[in-house]
Amino acid sequence: MSILNHILHLRYLTPFLPISTIQQQFLKNSSQLVTQLNMNEAILLHEEGSKNFKMSFRYINSELNVDRQFNFQRHVDESINNFVQRINRNITVYLKENIYRRLKKQNKCVTPVESLKSDVEDNIKFLRNDSVLNGDLTCQTILNNVSDIKLVIFDKEYILRQNVPSITTLELPSSILIDFPVYPSKFEGTNIDKSKSIFNWYKNEKNKWIHVGEGFLYVPRSSDLGCRLKISCIPKNNVESGPLTEIASNNIVEIGPGLCLFNTRHAFTKDKLSGKSFRVTSYNILANVYSETSVSKETLYPYCPYYALSMDYRKLLILKELIGYNSDIICLQEVDSSVYENDLQMSLSILNYRSIYNLKNDLREGLAIFYNQDRFDQLSCDYKVIAQNTDLDEFNTVWTQIQNSRVKQTFLNRNTIIQTITLRSKENPEILIVGNTHLYFRATADHIRLLQAYYGLSYLRTFAKKVKEENPECNVSILYCGDFNSVPESGVYQLITQTYIPEDHADWKSDAEEHVQNVSIKHDMNLSSACGTPEYTNYTATFSGCLDYIFYQTDYLTVEQVIPLPSKEELSAYTGLPSIVSPSDHISLCVDLKWSK
Repeated sequence: MSILNHILHLRYLTPFLPISTIQQQFLKNSSQLVTQLNMNEAILLHEEGSKNFKMSFRYINSELNVDRQFNFQRHVDESINNFVQRINRNITVYLKENIYRRLKKQNKCVTPVESLKSDVEDNIKFLRNDSVLNGDLTCQTILNNVSDIKLVIFDKEYILRQNVPSITTLELPSSILIDFPVYPSKFEGTNIDKSKSIFNWYKNEKNKWIHVGEGFLYVPRSSDLGCRLKISCIPKNNVESGPLTEIASNNIVEIGPGLCLFNTRHAFTKDKLSGKSFRVTSYNILANVYSETSVSKETLYPYCPYYALSMDYRKLLILKELIGYNSDIICLQEVDSSVYENDLQMSLSILNYRSIYNLKNDLREGLAIFYNQDRFDQLSCDYKVIAQNTDLDEFNTVWTQIQNSRVKQTFLNRNTIIQTITLRSKENPEILIVGNTHLYFRATADHIRLLQAYYGLSYLRTFAKKVKEENPECNVSILYCGDFNSVPESGVYQLITQTYIPEDHADWKSDAEEHVQNVSIKHDMNLSSACGTPEYTNYTATFSGCLDYIFYQTDYLTVEQVIPLPSKEELSAYTGLPSIVSPSDHISLCVDLKWSK
């Protein structure tokens, strides 16, 4: 028995609650992050060049029934003596105050903590080759020689492990629904390969944690209704693993909304495609920066309950919808940066999707493209803020013909971007140039959208030409996806599918003060709308129409299947979109394409 144990036992030995009971009560009432360190390990975290480091270890004293993790953040130039004294002070103060509180609770005579004495010198030390490290050396010495040094705390030895995989942030979402995927809404750490880490899920039933699933994603069942969930993770990388970390949900599993608009559509996408066929989805998912504004709640979507406008709710439906399509390529618009990082990227990467993301200049939302790594290799990616790159050769020719300064100023004030990714098929000698965009929304800006769409066509054509020169053995075809904010009768649709807009087209004068004169535009690509011109791809109480498209190059591609869109009766069941069964004011487009050569 150590000196400290001996002193405390002689003077203050009292009954304690078993540690398991304490932990269960803690987990019952709190959702704080819990990290379980191994008993004989001290974990050091230090970034090269940083003046600070962290150390954590788990101190167990079975005789006093104590199991406690201690965490320190210290300066690398601090002396080892000072560090040891700090460790000693934190442990002894905790033990004394712990006993003091318990005795006081039992109404026993107690002595103030400050008067308790314990002779603990030489019982906390760092050893190298069984010799005590010189206390005048700095903590940098420990960091430089971790593998040769042990930490001794009273009568227990700890090996030192530096920069092992460690979780710093782990959170579960506030909304957890039956039949909808749940996953960590935040997952951050150091030196972690998420794909190699081990995840386990538990539900709390009658104050016991029962194992219910494995993996980063878990889909709650009806038997989980009313239970809180807990996720545990052992972080790993190619070399080693770190300490198990877990967190419980604040809220219980609740009943989902029932049959969603996309459930029927999933019946057409149960099977993944292969060979020359591939599936493409394009979807404006309604950015949270727009859906939770007072204008959205009170004017645009007053028919939608507030909770159903919250991204905490909508993202569950969005993710389930996307997963159920089994798409090979997914183009998304209005993607909040936080939703991309914490939800879509983290969850879809587990299903072997890789992705690119670009903000719309200085806005908090942007565009994302996901692709199935099992079927495609990424050759390159790029994006352009259209207003900042008017010197593109073909577009610049048109740009210099515009004489109306108001037109140019409106065009240059826009944050519109085009995003591209080059994908090589793993099964065929084919390369896809995928373009993704979201054009300007103002109702009287058909002329601006026409110029933006033309820029996108010119950009994709230039991009494809360069890729073809670099890969002459492959066919190179173009997909142009997005929310074009343009109905089928517009100049944008006519330009893309019919290749030409004359100078007297009505869209050039959609705004009387921004009349574009003596300008015609054309291109030489054969493009068609893969999903045709459905009656609705956007459906709200104030507007409904077809605004979204997946354009494909007919020289190399054919349409195999268009996933049916919801009927007007389904769309109007809750007045409009979004609703409790549909997470966006837009309807996703999904189509099966096939290489024809």
